[in-house]
Amino acid sequence: MKTYAPYTQSEEGLDPRGFPPLLNLPHVEGDFHRGARIYAFDDPANHIYLVISGRVKIVRASVAGRNKIIAIRHRGDIFGELALAGSRVEPRRSDEAVALERTRVAIIRTEDFWQTQGHNPAVWQHLLWLLATRLVEAYRQIEGLVFEDTQHRLAHTLLDLSRAASRAGETRLRLIHTELAELIGSSREVVTSLMLALSKRGLLDYRRGEIQPHLPQLAQFLSKGIDSTYVGSSAGLINNQDSSWAERQTNSTLRPKSAMRRSRVTVPD
Repeated sequence: MKTYAPYTQSEEGLDPRGFPPLLNLPHVEGDFHRGARIYAFDDPANHIYLVISGRVKIVRASVAGRNKIIAIRHRGDIFGELALAGSRVEPRRSDEAVALERTRVAIIRTEDFWQTQGHNPAVWQHLLWLLATRLVEAYRQIEGLVFEDTQHRLAHTLLDLSRAASRAGETRLRLIHTELAELIGSSREVVTSLMLALSKRGLLDYRRGEIQPHLPQLAQFLSKGIDSTYVGSSAGLINNQDSSWAERQTNSTLRPKSAMRRSRVTVPD
């Protein structure tokens, strides 16, 4: 663990989505390898985090152990933001944050944030914008699980991920099929079949762990709605079998596994 003196985010080229320069606040920076947990379920919720480099997935899991990736945060993104709402909203973490690759994050105590920024009206405006944006993301996921079949849910997810990656300066998506399945609430086998079908349609190119969506074609595909000829294909049949995911999760509260190993990076109290 290292403690860093204040410096401006412009020196790092970070864009924390409109927030004031968070890296000017007292903070520590932690390095995490792929699969390391930045925070775990039931950890005290008294820090917020800023991705300096790399990517982070935010995960919940059912009591049966099935994972659902809620979001992927890129360079310049804030996560763990519910801690800013205080202990009445989330005294302890209800999800977990896991590094998708070698990742560096800034770890900022909520106490330090409010002491230095709490009287700044712009901060409240940006915080409201951030929480509203995250709420829209949640609504979009619910809408997809309820109203879309799996192929369109996957296509929408690839489109949204591409836009987020582009804002972080990335030109390709680096995700394996298991991670895509956890994003859309499906299985790896279904995602593999659907990715092959989308590739044959010319909507994307991919090789193991790296995806290049063709955004204009994807957007056009989504604008046409459900393709009845596709639903009759083998991948579509798998898709129909998989459509009950939301119903299967109705009686299973999503939460991360409490037994997951925690990161060794020390965070100040």
